[in-house]
Amino acid sequence: MSDTFVPVTKNPPAKVKDPGIIALVMAGAGVYNAKNAELLLLPEGRSLLSQLRESFFASLLSGPGFQPSDCMDSETAVYSLAERYVRECGDRALLWSQSQNRLFRMHGWFSDFKAAGGSAAESMAALKNALSAQLKDVSFVTKIVPKKERTWMIAAETEKGAERAEAGYRCASCGEIFCADSRFESKEAPVNAGAAAEPVTDVHTPGTHTIQLLCEYLNIPIETTLKAMLYTVESPGGGKKLLFAMIRGDRDISVSKLSAWLEANDPGATFRRAETAEIVESFGEVAGFCGPVGVPDNVQMVADVSLKDGKNFVVGGNRPDYHRTGCCWGRDFEPPLADLALFHEGLPCPSCGGKLEETWLRNLGEIGVYQAGAAGETTLSCRDRDGLREWPYRLSAAISLESVLLSIFERRMQKTAV
Repeated sequence: MSDTFVPVTKNPPAKVKDPGIIALVMAGAGVYNAKNAELLLLPEGRSLLSQLRESFFASLLSGPGFQPSDCMDSETAVYSLAERYVRECGDRALLWSQSQNRLFRMHGWFSDFKAAGGSAAESMAALKNALSAQLKDVSFVTKIVPKKERTWMIAAETEKGAERAEAGYRCASCGEIFCADSRFESKEAPVNAGAAAEPVTDVHTPGTHTIQLLCEYLNIPIETTLKAMLYTVESPGGGKKLLFAMIRGDRDISVSKLSAWLEANDPGATFRRAETAEIVESFGEVAGFCGPVGVPDNVQMVADVSLKDGKNFVVGGNRPDYHRTGCCWGRDFEPPLADLALFHEGLPCPSCGGKLEETWLRNLGEIGVYQAGAAGETTLSCRDRDGLREWPYRLSAAISLESVLLSIFERRMQKTAV
């Protein structure tokens, strides 16, 4: 059989929803083994995969300067490689790329965070250049990940049934794309910014243990309410405390963002939803009516940035069937701030204020920068005639070449359909 073997089929593979797999199989570039959920590449698919791999190697070498290597997909081996040569070659030995099977990886070590971030930006430009001939609409979407100071998801829009697909959001106005855990740097005005501060007033609100019921009972807009979530935090040393996390009533808290904030403030700590008995121990019998005014001293607090400088919030009254109106940031409560918002359809775009619409993103890979020690990794160092030198910051990336391949064939089918 020759290398030009291209089987022709008019029927999509059975029980497959991924448009990329369907397109690839119908183009004769591979077959799908549904029994083992495996994509088996034929000559055309294999050839394109090799082209992608080599274009990544070439672009990252000529641009940021990542040295191609073959380390059997071992993190330890790549570290050893850098350690071996950094004493003699210095900064030239700090960037390495490797590929095994259908995964492409990048490894870099830096003396400071700024240098790591600069290399990440240059690397993303090089990757986009390598992909441009085959896949033009790749987005590098910010994503908050615990233990990493900055992370980007490499994404291409797809359909819900695609492999490695996750919910995403596209701005109807500017076209920018976000994932559920993207950074939310809003340009919105604070809630009730132009209003006069009202006095705090306790209001009897029987049975309003949800935001929706509260809004209906008081006939108020949902953005003027405050949503409270209570978690139990367990520190590595065995300590345990209650965490009061709060956000605007029309938004939800991202577990990944909260985890990243907690990791930065209490490294190694874990958290879970607080049990009723734990809440009662600190607040009393107030389930559904917890608020930020008068929180016990032994409860840790954190607020989403959407609450900053807001006025006249309606919050839990910390007693059954009561809420407080007129609560203002800075006067009545002011806990530490963090970006905690989970993206969802209908939110204003952080860039332009347009309305976000739901889409689906195929996760092609991720690239991140972080401090090696904080992530539990060994800091790269060497001792030479100038003394001890260290490169404590990391750049790390993992890209699924198979996912890139599926996106390419998905786009080809879309063009044919048009």
